[in-house]
Amino acid sequence: MAKRTLIETMLRTCYAMRRAEDIEGALESFTEDATFRLVGNPGLAPLTKAVTGRDALRAMLTQLARDWDWRDYHITSIMVDGDHAVVHSRGRMRYTPKNAAMETETLDLITIRDGKISDFQQFCDTHMAASLMMAGTA
Repeated sequence: MAKRTLIETMLRTCYAMRRAEDIEGALESFTEDATFRLVGNPGLAPLTKAVTGRDALRAMLTQLARDWDWRDYHITSIMVDGDHAVVHSRGRMRYTPKNAAMETETLDLITIRDGKISDFQQFCDTHMAASLMMAGTA
């Protein structure tokens, strides 16, 4: 039970830091060799391209913070089973370069190693996100 509580606390802290655009704080929740992938069609790359390692993760999180406003997006539930967690979130996300917003949900599959995130796979509506990003372009 204590391990489950520690993992849930770490995840809530990481998500709060990401929402607050504290990239360095959020990175403290990841292992040095962590992988992050937005799960979706490879045709939507670089949106769906996996990144591995602290430097690549820092660049990706910085870009996400610059492009997406997560302030109205919140965790609805966390399930922890051993070294694996599932985080369900929902709310309003805004793509700031186009000032376009959407109500959506994500489901994150997370692997924990030594108390930190080693693998993070986020499932979201990649088609909706890509459409929002392309809105108003010719």
